Amino acid sequence: MEKITTGKIMMMGGVGLLAYYAQFVAFPGKYKKDASSEDILARYDAYYGNATEWRGQLPKHDKNNNAAATERYFTLITDFFEYGWGDAFHMAPLNPAWSFERSMAYWEQNFVSTMGVKRGMKVADLGMGIGGPMRRVAAFTGAYMTGVTICQHQIDRAHAITKKLPKYVQDRVEYLRGDYNDLPEQMKPSTYDMAYFMESLSHSEDRASPLAQAVKIVKPGGIVAGWQWMLKPDFDYTNPAHLELKRGMEYGGGLRNLNKMYSDPEEFKRAGLVVTEGTMSRSEEYARAGLEVLETYDMGDDAIERGHLGWWVSLTTGVDIPSRLTSSHFGRKLTMVTVKFLELIGLAEKGTLRTAMMLEHCGYSAAISGELNIFTPCWVTIARVPENKDDAKHQKRIEGIQSKIVLALKEGIRQHTLPGEAEHSVRFASEAKK
Repeated sequence: MEKITTGKIMMMGGVGLLAYYAQFVAFPGKYKKDASSEDILARYDAYYGNATEWRGQLPKHDKNNNAAATERYFTLITDFFEYGWGDAFHMAPLNPAWSFERSMAYWEQNFVSTMGVKRGMKVADLGMGIGGPMRRVAAFTGAYMTGVTICQHQIDRAHAITKKLPKYVQDRVEYLRGDYNDLPEQMKPSTYDMAYFMESLSHSEDRASPLAQAVKIVKPGGIVAGWQWMLKPDFDYTNPAHLELKRGMEYGGGLRNLNKMYSDPEEFKRAGLVVTEGTMSRSEEYARAGLEVLETYDMGDDAIERGHLGWWVSLTTGVDIPSRLTSSHFGRKLTMVTVKFLELIGLAEKGTLRTAMMLEHCGYSAAISGELNIFTPCWVTIARVPENKDDAKHQKRIEGIQSKIVLALKEGIRQHTLPGEAEHSVRFASEAKK
């Protein structure tokens, strides 16, 4: 009989571990997508032009209000976010005495409690990701939740996760694929009590478009709320270092034209930037959508006053073992080493490592911006739909806004590389081999 050596035992154990990992453990690049990561990256970069650097200009106007780019972005990175952040694709302040997951859930509850969500209400989550927060809102409040995402891969993941949950939650959530610039027909005017955007609003170039859609479906007097990425007052448009960090967050986060809640047009003029609807103050967009802002504030600052840590700690050191191994700076470096190995042995597809590098640049840019107090991902705005809202008149408002947009799903999002983009795929493939 052949002698079984220690080396063979270790090799057999390694093979067994890899087999277990491949079958049972979620990791970036595991789930099949509608195109290869390299092709998706090529298309995504084409949407963003000078993707990784600030070259003295804002991104070019996007005819789809960034919807098509957002669809490709989340098809590409959803597996990474699920691996690093769980089922909630947002950042939040951290309580040093709690786990990462508990802190995330606490601020979700704080957000919907501020809105006034209650049992039996009908609430829309516009830009739902894979639905983690809305499922917890359903369980916490007893509200009936409708989630919308433009990304079919996220819909598929949401359904797969929900099948394992109690019937109470299953009965209170539904998932719809749609563009929040043009909500699905199932979402009728004035039929929802409330709607919110949880770190999803900043994926559009002109936020008035999705906000107006929210106003359409919410009843008169109802609440529309945003939890969004926002530049803070100390951000300096004339500072090249600030603009580089802004660019890193936009490209790596699938975002468009980060701005301040209240901006002075003179800031843009001094920086030599052109003022467009996409660079307006966020407050102006709420007004153009037909909303009355009730309160607006940085939830991150509010949390620090309560004794919580800054939201950026999840990106720097983490607070517990899971966050230190995934979302922290060390965790993201570990992820890159892991996916490089998984890509090498064929468990993760080509392009997975480059995606990890793109997200690392975004995480770095966000963390530094947080420490400099020039950016927050936790800016909360609570707004009210007018009591005298007229659905017919509001539809006219929507038509005026949509006249400047080519609706991505109605146009038909093209899934594969466009003519002229082939060189991107070739270049990215060659980079991956280095």
